[in-house]
Amino acid sequence: MSEALTILPLGGCGEVGLNATLFVYDGQAILLDCGAFLGLQDAPGVNKVVPGFEPLFRDGRKLRGVVLTHGHEDHIGALPALLAERESPVFGTPFTCDLARSRLLRDEIVPREARAQAERVTDVPVGGSFEVGPFRVEFIRVTHSVPESVAVLLESPAGRVLHTGDFRLDPDPWDGRQTDLARIQALGRDGLDVLMSDSTNAEVPGVGRSERTVARELERQIQETRGRVVVTMMGSHVHRMAAVAHAAERAGRKLCVLGRTLERNWDLGVKHGFLPSDPHLRVVPDRLANLPRNRVVVLATGSQGEWNGGLARISAGQDALLRLHAGEKVIFSARTIPGNEVPVRRLVNAFARQKVEILGPDQAPVHASGHARQAEQKELIERAKPRWFVPVYGERAMLEAHARTARQSGLPEERILVVDNGQSMFLEDGTLRRGPREEVSRRPLDGEGRVMDWGDIRERNRIGRGGMVACSVALDRSGRLAATPVITARGVPLPPELRQRLEADVTRALDDPHLISRELVAEAARRAVQLAFPRRGPEVEVLVVALNGHLAAANGE
Repeated sequence: MSEALTILPLGGCGEVGLNATLFVYDGQAILLDCGAFLGLQDAPGVNKVVPGFEPLFRDGRKLRGVVLTHGHEDHIGALPALLAERESPVFGTPFTCDLARSRLLRDEIVPREARAQAERVTDVPVGGSFEVGPFRVEFIRVTHSVPESVAVLLESPAGRVLHTGDFRLDPDPWDGRQTDLARIQALGRDGLDVLMSDSTNAEVPGVGRSERTVARELERQIQETRGRVVVTMMGSHVHRMAAVAHAAERAGRKLCVLGRTLERNWDLGVKHGFLPSDPHLRVVPDRLANLPRNRVVVLATGSQGEWNGGLARISAGQDALLRLHAGEKVIFSARTIPGNEVPVRRLVNAFARQKVEILGPDQAPVHASGHARQAEQKELIERAKPRWFVPVYGERAMLEAHARTARQSGLPEERILVVDNGQSMFLEDGTLRRGPREEVSRRPLDGEGRVMDWGDIRERNRIGRGGMVACSVALDRSGRLAATPVITARGVPLPPELRQRLEADVTRALDDPHLISRELVAEAARRAVQLAFPRRGPEVEVLVVALNGHLAAANGE
């Protein structure tokens, strides 16, 4: 019997984001994508979440390389965290690799160990192939919302797996480079063991809007607006940036790029030929005062309501050069990611107060998703003709919806596996079966890139919900209170009568000769304070100061 290929999702099966899938053959592994999760709710202080990488090295596994399908944050955002722990070559298309290098070399929070590995990021052309360990890897062109996105064909002695990455079937993309369905269909004819496919839009029927349609609408809006136009979008959508630049040029307007991410990606887009290199097209913000308002288009970050985005600067109205006038226009050329509705509405309301016209995907065709809808997903399955199908990259409802589409495409129920993160699968002798579950963890990172503790985050949430009461007590040599306990509160009403009651309650609770350790004293004081509040009251912290070493001696220290 031949060796089995192990397939293990570390992220992306059960959520949108955090995309990472491990493939292992004969103890040698490659990681497909290494993404982060942004916008975590109820996690104060958390900037992003990355996968725990323990499964990469479990049972003596050796990581031979990281393969990237494209350059979005939810596919490359965890690279610095991984490369800070383990050395590994990284493979991607030239534009994807430049985005990865930019993150490793320019981000201030990237660990030094990860920066040193930027030179091991290797360019592979779209349509190219390479070998790493026991795997042969081929990049197949797909259309997505960032250039040079690819599906990945992974060949091992155990069989062939096609992973779509993020994709859609746009018949008229901005750059004319459609998903390579001919190659995918050829794989189906030759025999494809497993298809793993993007499920993000699996609940949405029909076919998505073409990017060319969006470009035409953006041009129309820019042409018809009398004053200044602001277009906000995701900073990696280089093709959309090109469409706005084209529209601005045709309208006789200059383009002002506002936001660090857009500026950085603009430079990369020019380098790779995706964006115009004409230096006369762009204007810096400081020069806006010299131009008529109907001769400017501003391209701004902040479509998700980020407080430090370019759009937030404009909405504040504090910068006279960027301030909008009544009747001018803001175009949201992006969908609102679930969880970001409140900050986005805050921006919308700020512009509404200024009598600025606001246009989004619900009012006009100014955005197109980069993910396939049901009809597109069905066509890809029918062309690939896989023996086995695994929906990936989506919440559980999305994965189940994609499984239904696969059944409608003719795949039998028993050949479709819907799995969660940590559910291993074995491909062996043409059969894909479930293996044991492996523990997969999540690592929260703060704004400095440091790993946080989930217990600390839960503590922050408890304090945020109920406030905090602190009690400080000082004991003399005999173990008795040396002074009245000090009670302070944050986020909790503490009228004088309640403070006096708490002081008295703690004093009585500590009048006990059996409290011979710091821990026992702290627990007795904590219980006394908690009894004065409802069951889900504030967090209580106790500080015990032992004078003359009484408690230290009692503890045998």
